[in-house]
Amino acid sequence: MFAEACRKAAEFTRPVVVSTRHQNGEVKTECGSFIVLNREGWVLTAGHMYDSFVKYQSDSNKLKEIQALNESRLSRPGSPSSEVKPDPSYIVKHSFWWGWDGVKLNNVFVNRQVDIAVGRLEPFDPSWIKTYPVLRDPDGVVPGTSVCRTGYPFLNISSTYDEKLEAFRIPKIPIRESVFPNDGMVTRIVSRGMTNDNKFERLYVETSTPGLRGQSGGPVFDTEGRLCAMQVQTVHMPLGFHPTVEYDGKSVVENQFLNVGLGVHVRTIRAVLDDRSVRYDCEGDETGFRIID
Repeated sequence: MFAEACRKAAEFTRPVVVSTRHQNGEVKTECGSFIVLNREGWVLTAGHMYDSFVKYQSDSNKLKEIQALNESRLSRPGSPSSEVKPDPSYIVKHSFWWGWDGVKLNNVFVNRQVDIAVGRLEPFDPSWIKTYPVLRDPDGVVPGTSVCRTGYPFLNISSTYDEKLEAFRIPKIPIRESVFPNDGMVTRIVSRGMTNDNKFERLYVETSTPGLRGQSGGPVFDTEGRLCAMQVQTVHMPLGFHPTVEYDGKSVVENQFLNVGLGVHVRTIRAVLDDRSVRYDCEGDETGFRIID
């Protein structure tokens, strides 16, 4: 049912790898997904993919303050002799890898309340993507709609940091072989009200299956491959069942949950793209498809 739709989605869905190096020398790696929207290289991903970058900026400022404080102590007679030590968890280096070597994401807009980020890949060659997404008519995304999501949930990537080059290294990613879809249906349309500036409705598509780690920022699409939402969260809904099981001779009460996916609704996606003047293809009311300028 989703074979052709998955083929289309695999064309415009790519992995994003986030590498961080911390004050204590530890290197961490996260992976998510993003959607290439048009031939100009504009992309869509989850806003929380930028959380570590925001922390990096904050930590950089704190490290500068600590350095200045320690230097001022040396110049003041009677100051404590011991240095102020930075937190070992501070991020000292940060890097994004956007699906291709040598590509950066510029003109980035992040709205963390919606959990959406939009930016433009540079440099970008339109021939890299054979099929671009079509955004579904928002009124057609209703409970009972069969949907599928895709992304890169099982990429076990470990970045390393090259001290001499002062750069991260990541292993080669078999992108075609690593994309992973899982299907379900739309269960509910969830509104969490407006953003603080009253600009965007925080509207989400709930699905009967969970999003997997690494699928954040990836598409939720219908059987025709049309974009219905963008995966951002998995919600754990308590079922009220508390069975008792035995582990190593001990009785343990387990809480049972239903894990459902949550994606930014295509209506909100369109509102954000319109606000940023980003072109996209959408389902037309009568003539098939039209391009929004």
